[in-house]
Amino acid sequence: MIRNYAVTVLAVLMSIVLSAQSKVQPYPLLTGESSKLFTVSAGKVDIPVSSYKGIHYIRYGQQGMTELDIRFPSQTREVKISPAHDFEKTTSGIRVRFEQPGYHVLTLGAEKLFILADSIDHFDPSGKEVVDIARYQADATGKRLSTREIQRAIDETAAARKVLYFGPGIYNTGTLTIGSQARIYLSGGCLINGSFDTTQYVTDKGFVEANKLRDGKAYSDNGEHMTFSRLILVEHANQVRIWGRGIINGNGALVRKTGKPANLVRIRSSRNVVIDGISFFDPAAWNTHILYSDSVTIRNVKLINDLEVPNTDGFDPDASRHVLIQHCFAFCSDDNVAIKSTNNSNLLRDCENIRVEGCLFLTKKSALKVGTETKATYMRNISFENNYVMMADRGLTLYCYDGARFENIRFVNNYFEYGFPDFEKKAIHFAIKQRSGQGAIRNVLIKDCYFGPRFHSKITLEGLDQDHAIAGVVFDNVTLFGKKVVTIDGLQLQKNEYVSNVELKNE
Repeated sequence: MIRNYAVTVLAVLMSIVLSAQSKVQPYPLLTGESSKLFTVSAGKVDIPVSSYKGIHYIRYGQQGMTELDIRFPSQTREVKISPAHDFEKTTSGIRVRFEQPGYHVLTLGAEKLFILADSIDHFDPSGKEVVDIARYQADATGKRLSTREIQRAIDETAAARKVLYFGPGIYNTGTLTIGSQARIYLSGGCLINGSFDTTQYVTDKGFVEANKLRDGKAYSDNGEHMTFSRLILVEHANQVRIWGRGIINGNGALVRKTGKPANLVRIRSSRNVVIDGISFFDPAAWNTHILYSDSVTIRNVKLINDLEVPNTDGFDPDASRHVLIQHCFAFCSDDNVAIKSTNNSNLLRDCENIRVEGCLFLTKKSALKVGTETKATYMRNISFENNYVMMADRGLTLYCYDGARFENIRFVNNYFEYGFPDFEKKAIHFAIKQRSGQGAIRNVLIKDCYFGPRFHSKITLEGLDQDHAIAGVVFDNVTLFGKKVVTIDGLQLQKNEYVSNVELKNE
């Protein structure tokens, strides 16, 4: 349910007044409904709690230490915070102190509360280089479609080297294309709301998007053919920045029911792109597809996908180079991160120099993955470091199915709390298969990684044949199922004859 605009504006104004005293800046409820289970406050400041897509969440800005009072009806159920964090039980819930902004998940029995805290928003909309979207008569009440007005504003402010500012409000839109020099700021009270009308999602010229409902046999979930449409398209662009505290909502569950698997965001054939602080909700397919692009930074971005909608990956760098995904949060029905080379849009080249670090992830599928589509020659120099995975069906995944040579893949200091009981149920799964090519996996480091006692089955390594094998996998200081591995047998490896040079450094 979209909140009444007048209420939204009042909540923003109240948060500005209160934040001066408390160093807490609540952001208004923009998606879902008010939670009937949780209430949250920081001192005298109430923080709105949304009940949305089977979970609950809060968004707020924080400066310095903040103490939250989180209240709920019963303490008879187990309460925990991930990553692990101390808290004090109270008569009505818990009290928890966070020294700095960050992302956490409170689990209360089967219920989850996502705590999403960013630094305080200090953006000044009155600056000389700032242009308010209101100047373009875009509707901010959520009552009518404003695609044309918003697109004009994006184009003109980019040409003038200005910043386009979205104040509090609900802006309904179809596909928006973002070009070079665009700078777009979304305030904490801003909701960019994807249209329910799928005719508003532009399909790439020269490509036919198979409608799963009308032509199920033609539909493919392979990334090369799955979708040629999206809500936000950064195309042939250089020097783009999209930042702030607002939400872009794809309404993907409704869009997907029409048979259209539109991405939420696609960055294609672009370079020097930064997305910082935004929340991306409810895509109809992959949330953020980074295709054939260079020097892309995704930082402090929050993804909340619908667990009932298929193919809703989080971040998919595809035929891209020099990509940084840093300090992000992702709750996904499909892979949290899947680094690919799909040949979507006939764009194919090697994937290189990709780093995923300091993120908090939850998924029903793979958390940290390279593959499944691997049509390039090389996919190399890829690192996953300092990530916390609260739940996943597979923790570390390398799927080389279409050729490509994987080289220099690093998994360092990643923590896996809980194994989601889906299909593979594996802590680590590396496999080479022949689908549209034959590849190889070389030089993989798994260091300082922890898999909790509630994680699931053994490590599986599967080469294809003697010439397309897995070689050079180093385990260094690995804890498996809550116990440190001290012998090679302790890895409980399941491997075939096409796997060689597996080493345990601390044996």
